[in-house]
Amino acid sequence: SMELTQKLRHIFISDLEKCSPLMEEDLKGLLTNSTIPYLEGKDETDVRAFCFEYDHDDMSISFYALGEKSEIISDICLLLTEREENHFPSDRYASQEEILEDLLYETSLEEAQIEDLLSEYRKEKLSIFTHWFIARWKNVTEQLNITIDAYFSKINAFYKTDLNSLEPISTEEIEEKYNT
Repeated sequence: SMELTQKLRHIFISDLEKCSPLMEEDLKGLLTNSTIPYLEGKDETDVRAFCFEYDHDDMSISFYALGEKSEIISDICLLLTEREENHFPSDRYASQEEILEDLLYETSLEEAQIEDLLSEYRKEKLSIFTHWFIARWKNVTEQLNITIDAYFSKINAFYKTDLNSLEPISTEEIEEKYNT
């Protein structure tokens, strides 16, 4: 099973790397303000921060812009707009992941041990995913020389990662920040 998790990690990372240029294009569009679908009556002068949230089931990332009083001022849109064909994670990855789960259940391990292994594996996967996104963000903001408050988290998570300081920040702190 160790071998299989290594193999999965490898496919996962290579899937992510294939998506890097696409994600960076999407981030450029947002940062240069050419692709943000603002709500009626809102525009770039209203933006206080960018929020990125991922769904841990399918690893999709959505974006929205925050305004004064932490109000959402854009539509929520999915990133990797160009990903229809080589969607992430790939089918190859999804099928290998299913094989991993099946194989673990065929071993002599207790169910609790299997759950622990899978939970470890998912944590590592999220960590790889988060570091990948942070690297895309850093690349693009440095290239464009743009600074803006931005946050990354699981959908509806109480704590988000501040993409500039890389420190955790609570939704309450974020609300206080833009309430002035």
